[in-house]
Amino acid sequence: MSLNIEALSRAATEARGLCMDAVQASQSGHLGLPLGCAEMGAVLYGHALKHNPEKPRWIGRDYFVLSAGHGSMFLYAWLHLSGYDLPMSEIKRFRQLHSKTPGHPEFFETPGVECTTGPLGQGVGNAVGIAVAMKMAAARFNTSEHRIFDQHCVCLAGDGCLQEGVSAEASAFAAHFGLDNLILIYDSNAVTLDAPAKMTQSEDTAARFKAYGFDVQEINGHDMQAFLDALDSAKENDNGKPKFIVAHTLIGKGIPEVE
Repeated sequence: MSLNIEALSRAATEARGLCMDAVQASQSGHLGLPLGCAEMGAVLYGHALKHNPEKPRWIGRDYFVLSAGHGSMFLYAWLHLSGYDLPMSEIKRFRQLHSKTPGHPEFFETPGVECTTGPLGQGVGNAVGIAVAMKMAAARFNTSEHRIFDQHCVCLAGDGCLQEGVSAEASAFAAHFGLDNLILIYDSNAVTLDAPAKMTQSEDTAARFKAYGFDVQEINGHDMQAFLDALDSAKENDNGKPKFIVAHTLIGKGIPEVE
C-alpha cells in the first residue's frame, strides 16, 4: 500500500517540533527516541494502526505500547496530532504534576495510553500479555463468519529494553505460544542511556529473536514506505510466529548537530 509521503513527512516534522518545545519548556525529558522515531510514528498513527481517537477504548483497535517509556513525548505528540483528547495545553504541561503528560506514560491518565511503562523492558511484557488476551478473546468469541477480535499489539522498544531480562522472558514466551498478533519494533539506534550500546553488548539481536522463533525483518526506520511494507507483511502473515522489525534509526534525527 502506498503512502502520502509528503503529508506524513510534514507530520513527522511537526511532531519533532512539539517534542523539542515540550522538553525545552519543562527543562526535563528525553528527545532521542521521539526525534529518531518520528517517521515511524507518522506511519503508525497516520496510516497503519486501527484506532479511533474519539473512542480510545474501541474494542476493535490495535494496541500500541511504548516500552521505552522515557520517550513519552513521542506518544503524546502523536496522540495530540491524531486527534485524541490531549490538547496543546497539556503538551505545554509536559512532566508537570497532575498533567495528562507525565514523564512516563500512565494508564488512566492519558487517552490513548494502553498501559503504564517506564522500567525498560516492562512494556514488552505488557505487550505480550495484551497479545495473549487478544488470542483468548478471539478463541472465545470469533466465529467462521464474524471475526470480532482481529487486531494486533504493536510495541516499540529500544536497545535498553532488549537488554533487560524481563523482555527476554516475555519474548521467549510469545514465540513459544505462537503470538502472531504481536509486532515488536526494535528502535535500533545503537545508544543506551549513558553510552553506546557496543560498550555493554556485542550480540546479534536479530539473530537472538530469530532463535526465539520470531519472524524477523530489517529496515531503515526513516524510510516510511519500507516501514509500512514491513508492518503490512507482519499483519498479513498469520503463521504462528510473533514479528520482530529491526528499524535502524539515528537518535535525535532532525537536529543538525546530530546529523
